[in-house]
Amino acid sequence: MQVTVNLKDFFHYSYLPILIFFILTLFLIGLYFLLFRKKKPKVIKKAEAKNIPLIKEKYLLKLDQLILQLNQQRISNRHAYQSLSNIIRNFVYEMINIQVQNYTLQEIERLQIPILTELVREYYEPEFSKISRGNILSSIEKTKEVIRRWN
Repeated sequence: MQVTVNLKDFFHYSYLPILIFFILTLFLIGLYFLLFRKKKPKVIKKAEAKNIPLIKEKYLLKLDQLILQLNQQRISNRHAYQSLSNIIRNFVYEMINIQVQNYTLQEIERLQIPILTELVREYYEPEFSKISRGNILSSIEKTKEVIRRWN
């Protein structure tokens, strides 16, 4: 009795799925680094010493104008909080050259400027709600104090 066994050819993997998997993996790694990389905190620079009193006076005057608009009832509390947020953000930009006008609360927290974080957090709810429940005059006074004490 004679038995013959025919050997089969080697199994070959297709290179296309492996190549697609490799390219997809590289793409996902690149996407991860683009989206989730930690941003380095920006270096805080002080404004020139001769400009600090002038900058402070400019923004204290804006706060006084905001109080005047509130007293004359030309602006709602919600819009006053929006203006207040804009004023403090522009003040910080002029003082340390970081464009916090474009930052969210979480981005401001990462800057590690606690007083700015505290003020913006205080403004957030009244600024974005339809009916503002915050005490705008108290918030303006806090903002004035921060501007006066800023170094």
